Amino acid sequence: MERLSSLKFTLVCLFALMIWLGLGVYMGQIRLLSSSFFDMNRMLILDWLLGPAWEQPLAPLWFLGLCLGVGVMLLNLGCCTFTRLLPRLRAGNALKGWLLTLVHLVMLVVLVGHGAEMAMGHKQESLRMLPGQTLALPEGLVLSLESVHFVSDPSVINLPYRQARFAWTRDKFKPAENWAEVVIRRGDQEVTRGTLHILDPMDIQGLRLTLAGFFSPENEKPARVGVRLALVKNPLTALFFVAYGAWVVLYAALAVLTWRSGPANGAARQTQAPAA
Repeated sequence: MERLSSLKFTLVCLFALMIWLGLGVYMGQIRLLSSSFFDMNRMLILDWLLGPAWEQPLAPLWFLGLCLGVGVMLLNLGCCTFTRLLPRLRAGNALKGWLLTLVHLVMLVVLVGHGAEMAMGHKQESLRMLPGQTLALPEGLVLSLESVHFVSDPSVINLPYRQARFAWTRDKFKPAENWAEVVIRRGDQEVTRGTLHILDPMDIQGLRLTLAGFFSPENEKPARVGVRLALVKNPLTALFFVAYGAWVVLYAALAVLTWRSGPANGAARQTQAPAA
């Protein structure tokens, strides 16, 4: 356990994980694998692994290797916490020891929660709808796209991603003036209705509906404008953000405490040195 919690083991794991992530970035640029990586990002990981992932086995094998690497890092974090940090709580600066231990424990919760988020709840991205179309949602809900209000230049809608980043300027696209009206029903009963703007999601009984962008069907005249939607639901989202916020606060407090106590401890060591 001492080896698993050592700094050398931590650095080796981090270096290996960085190389593996770089390999994943490269694989995502290969045309044969890019669609599989795209599906991995738009679906729950569990649904992806049980569904289209194995059409291109290299992608899921890379992901499983990533999970193995993160698991080793979690093991390293746990061993470091219980073999090195907890025994120090009774010695030296107790407050600093507790803060350092809590930082590690909360980070452990954040990593586990982040992993659980990828396999729990519901996730659909890159959903495309045209006005008048409907979409079945979880728990018996049905989404209807009533209308799309798009006043910007339609020529920027279907540009490739890299070109769109430079074309979608404030002059050509005004988020506040482009929106979609949606209605949510359960059976014949209307549950809610509202307007969707980019970066302004709608909460529907725990489901988060987000307007990700617009599109226009190719070779259709007169051209119509539809929407690209993302639908996400996860019971751990609130807990994840609370834990992440707590980690940031604890880490900031630890940094302040270390900065304040550092010079004083250094001066004390210099004073004791001649006496030795």
